Amino acid sequence: MGSLFRDFLEAAKRSEKEILIGKSGSTPEGKYEKIRSGQSYLYKKYGMESEVIEIRLKKKVTGSFLNEALRTAMKRYPYFNTKLIEKDGDFYIVQNEQSLIAKRTKELARLGHISCGYHLIDITYYDCSVYVSFHHALCDGRGVLPFVETLIYYYCGLAYGRKPCPEGVRLAEESLLPGETADPFQKEYSFNQDKEFISLSRDAYAIPENVAAEEVTNYRYEVKISGDQYMKVCKESHATPAILLALLMSKGIAELYPDYDKPIHANLAADIRDALNVPNTFKNCVMSMALPYDREFAKKSLSEQAEEYRHILKAQRDRDYCRKQANAMIGLSDRLDSLESYEEKQKIMGFFEGMMLNTYIISYLGKFKLGENAQYVEDIHLYNSGTIGLGINMIACGEEFVLDFKQNFPSDKYVRAFCSELEKMGIGYSVSDRIPFITPGDSIIKREKQEK
Repeated sequence: MGSLFRDFLEAAKRSEKEILIGKSGSTPEGKYEKIRSGQSYLYKKYGMESEVIEIRLKKKVTGSFLNEALRTAMKRYPYFNTKLIEKDGDFYIVQNEQSLIAKRTKELARLGHISCGYHLIDITYYDCSVYVSFHHALCDGRGVLPFVETLIYYYCGLAYGRKPCPEGVRLAEESLLPGETADPFQKEYSFNQDKEFISLSRDAYAIPENVAAEEVTNYRYEVKISGDQYMKVCKESHATPAILLALLMSKGIAELYPDYDKPIHANLAADIRDALNVPNTFKNCVMSMALPYDREFAKKSLSEQAEEYRHILKAQRDRDYCRKQANAMIGLSDRLDSLESYEEKQKIMGFFEGMMLNTYIISYLGKFKLGENAQYVEDIHLYNSGTIGLGINMIACGEEFVLDFKQNFPSDKYVRAFCSELEKMGIGYSVSDRIPFITPGDSIIKREKQEK
């Protein structure tokens, strides 16, 4: 009798899930919208750590203004008022009956948890900071950036008086762009299979700290750089901001470890939306592109190095090459789709959890469109815990570049090595003390050893 009751209950739950999945998706009009882009982030053993964009204002945040700005901004972004439903180990995005609310707290919520209404983004504030937490399975940094720009615009209008809207900032009354909710990894892409593609070995130098640790606390160093001075060096050497960052950091690591026996790699998280014909999608659409630094390369001038990096990046941004790489990710999703339970899918993905990219990772989010409201913003940061080794996030904010060195070890030797290279270039900077931090793992599904 007990078995029959359990079967009945499970059938009822499954039926309810299917009804919800068929009723909506990223928008109220969507349906049967299975997560493919960012799917791999849903199977981490202890959950995926939140990514956080922290907007630091010069004055204390007013909660009522922030919530009014949030309500207005959300009219433009229905895909952020959503939650996930799990069925047979797959995850579907549906509209959330609970609205997003900005809460005053120092604690970041576990995304997908009841405490934040099961949302995959969460807005909190404390003192002068606004925190926008987001889940990488839902979107990437470029996908959430327009929402943050809209939120800042409306908040500053309420708190300090309305200013002209910066060009490119999306307003509440505007319609979604074509393909804004498209999933770039639904089906394979055609590409020129006869083309000769760049071949880069992933066998790179591993810094000593590139090992997984049981300690959940990560550490962060914040570096603020003079935008004018940094861009002057970029222009003189024909480098982009991300390329100059890679050149200076790799040189610093080479001087820390003069006996390095493999190429030092900066692994750049690159946006591939254009290559996949989904320029407007908010969903996760990045791949890693390697920039190697070896002894022969180190002998070249800064301009020669920058030019070579431009060539290497151009080859990796090639439309056909990106599509070939995207197909490999789609193949993994296809394999996951063939399995019938969350446990089976997690077992496959568990293989990837211990893998890492040597030597370090760079993510350049780009420049925030602040317009005249830049005068009210101290700086903007992007960070998450769960890092293995060293990662560097870069943002252009106002007149400065803001870098967050995030790492699973306390030493400041890498940030010091980088700052030493800035000094050699005559670039002004400031650097913070060490900041211990944790961004919590998600609560999309019940897991072992997950904190209550």
